[in-house]
Amino acid sequence: MASIVSSNPQWRERLLAYFPAPLRTLVQGASGRDLIKKINTTFLLHDSKLTHLESGKAVQPGGDSAQALAKACASLLNKEEKENPILLLLPANEFVATTVHMPGMGRDNIRSALQIQSDTILPSFEESLVLAVNPASTENKDEHTALWITENRLNKLFTAFAEEDVFLAAIKPRLLNNRLLAPVDKGESKILDCDASTMTYAVLQNGVLNKWLHVKRDDLQKSSFKEQWQKATSINIDAENNSQTTLELSHSEDYFDQADKNSNTAYCFYPQGALSATKRVEKGKRFVVAAAVAVAFLFVAAIPFIMQGLEFRSLAATLESQRQMAGTARQDQQVVVSFENEWGLINDYPEQRIREAMFTLQNILSPDSLTSMEVSEGLIKIQGTSSEPQAILQRLEQDPMFTEVIFSRATNNSRYYIDLRLSTVNFEAYMVRYFPDE
Repeated sequence: MASIVSSNPQWRERLLAYFPAPLRTLVQGASGRDLIKKINTTFLLHDSKLTHLESGKAVQPGGDSAQALAKACASLLNKEEKENPILLLLPANEFVATTVHMPGMGRDNIRSALQIQSDTILPSFEESLVLAVNPASTENKDEHTALWITENRLNKLFTAFAEEDVFLAAIKPRLLNNRLLAPVDKGESKILDCDASTMTYAVLQNGVLNKWLHVKRDDLQKSSFKEQWQKATSINIDAENNSQTTLELSHSEDYFDQADKNSNTAYCFYPQGALSATKRVEKGKRFVVAAAVAVAFLFVAAIPFIMQGLEFRSLAATLESQRQMAGTARQDQQVVVSFENEWGLINDYPEQRIREAMFTLQNILSPDSLTSMEVSEGLIKIQGTSSEPQAILQRLEQDPMFTEVIFSRATNNSRYYIDLRLSTVNFEAYMVRYFPDE
């Protein structure tokens, strides 16, 4: 699908270029592909003659301006045909081709990459441009050829056709509207598009545009230009039947038999007005479908809620019955809780087990002597003499009854001062529970 870029890209287009491919497709939609499917009317502009391919009728538009082309198309259509989307095939001189070297580019990112780099690809062109590129060019290729047309030209054509009550859905280079170029397994295809003033040579590989050369016939009057053209295309313009492998299109009739709207759709350009109209239709359809889905969803979703309501009422009745049966047990429980609240201050007072602690200390300190011992809220301070105070400290640390064993003061010769706590006593928790303000 063609995508809009400019030398000063709008923030929305620049932002979409950085989106992941699935999210970008969701936001932009697939309106271009939908438009192609609906097209059954095609017009060809060749040598100032506009031809209706389906009927073979032709008219001289009197110029290639948007208004002239729109009036000429409208004159060849009846009222019913005007309601259908149309495809307009324009000469190659309406487009510009660029080849960019981008190794390792993925097919989902090639268009975004070209959008972002449009300022450097065409630095001297100040008008907004519309881009068309085949994502398949990223397969085993580092160079990618893209086609461009001015956004102003595209919008003018759509507006002029709309004023004639004709819906211009898409525009495509006339030389690419050929079923011989469509198959992806065809290999290399060469095509030469000629009219009274220009010649265009294109090479496609499996439906991907690899080369696009455009020249004015007047320039070929110069021998240097003529030699360059022949060297680049391998076509001798002075000889007949010079290349049996090149498809040459030089008359309007040459486009009729092999015309195919579904060929090379990657190089179609879609006016923004056409895309917007298609998106409005799609939005309307999506709204109807979404409304139907919402109604169905609400209907289905309401069933569990109804069932849950009935179940809730049943459970509420059962709960009330259980509450009545458990009334006596709750009263007994309240008595127990009240007793615990009243006597917990005494019952929960930490038991320091001094007697057991002293026997344990005697076993650890033996045969050394203990000269002093103080016990306060689980904290024990001991003093004594020993030839190995460090060994005493280590034995105390290893005993599970004691914790936080440290030397409270430096040892003096053989005298030691050790502080330790009873691991089974937690006065801090007791104070926080019963005396939180102290």
